[in-house]
Amino acid sequence: MMLDEPIEWNDAADKEALLEHVFRHQRMTIANEAYARQYRVALPELIGKTPAEFFAHDIEAGKSGWRAMFDAGHLHVETDEGRMDGTPVRIEGHYLCVYDERGRITGHIGMQRDITARHRAAEEIARSCEELRALAARLESVREEERTRIARELHDELGQALTGLKLDLAWMERRLNRQQSELVDRCANLLGRLDDVMIAVRRIVTELRPSVLDQLGLADAIEWQAQDFAARTGLALELDIRCESPSPSGAVASAVFRMLQEALTNVAKHANATQVKVALNVEPFSLSLDISDNGRGITRDELRGSHSLGLLGLRERAIALGGSVNVFRDASAGTTVALRLPLLTTSTGEMSAR
Repeated sequence: MMLDEPIEWNDAADKEALLEHVFRHQRMTIANEAYARQYRVALPELIGKTPAEFFAHDIEAGKSGWRAMFDAGHLHVETDEGRMDGTPVRIEGHYLCVYDERGRITGHIGMQRDITARHRAAEEIARSCEELRALAARLESVREEERTRIARELHDELGQALTGLKLDLAWMERRLNRQQSELVDRCANLLGRLDDVMIAVRRIVTELRPSVLDQLGLADAIEWQAQDFAARTGLALELDIRCESPSPSGAVASAVFRMLQEALTNVAKHANATQVKVALNVEPFSLSLDISDNGRGITRDELRGSHSLGLLGLRERAIALGGSVNVFRDASAGTTVALRLPLLTTSTGEMSAR
């Protein structure tokens, strides 16, 4: 495409006025049959066309592309354009400015490729990924709601029933004749077994939905979970919890807590570590959670392997909240899981993910 007259394009030029001029006075001078087919028009009809005609559907976008090309002297870009029959076409193009001996722009040459089908396929894939992420986030939310409901029912209904049974058995034991030693022993045995059942129920309720998360908040829940993990596994624990702002609640707190549980489970299963460090930092607009161990260190295959569903779950949870999870091997061995979440303060003063 060549200009009727060369133009001076520099910082001293009125670029807006020049673009107006270019869009009326730069014309198609040479094109091949493939180009004509791309725009679904006979080749002779293309000769003499101006940018204003090519970009009649979006003049501002066309001028923006021309300005970038003239500023840099070249341009590689994907653009949404229109064929001569009005149908849209996605173009990948590479363009080079042509200059005269005085350094003035006389026009440009370019090569284009119709990537409409590829672009639509990429859009469909991106849309499918977004839909799958939204579905996964919703399923996780439903699962958390179901866990909370089951934990509440176990605590309220089964817990009360077991407490009632224990009281009845204790009452019977106190009233049995000491000469009925076999029955007394049986009652004592039943009471002991009932205590074990109640301990198991409390453990299950806590795993389903830790009451400390709802009652005391995320920071205390993380401290409790880390200390409980250290007590169960025998690993040395280093805790670093800093909260300059209120800890987030609701879905964000639940997600962060579950990510901590998943990371600690991975340490117990795979790290062969003797020490673990948990660091939580809540600032006005961000939350960070780091879980580090001094174990063997995660391998590249484990990071990318199809079996690493736990790591995939961590990343997807973070993405659903607008954040990210990075897992990497430390220089001195060991592995670190680093969660980063942006936060917003709601109208009620609570912290939530962006």
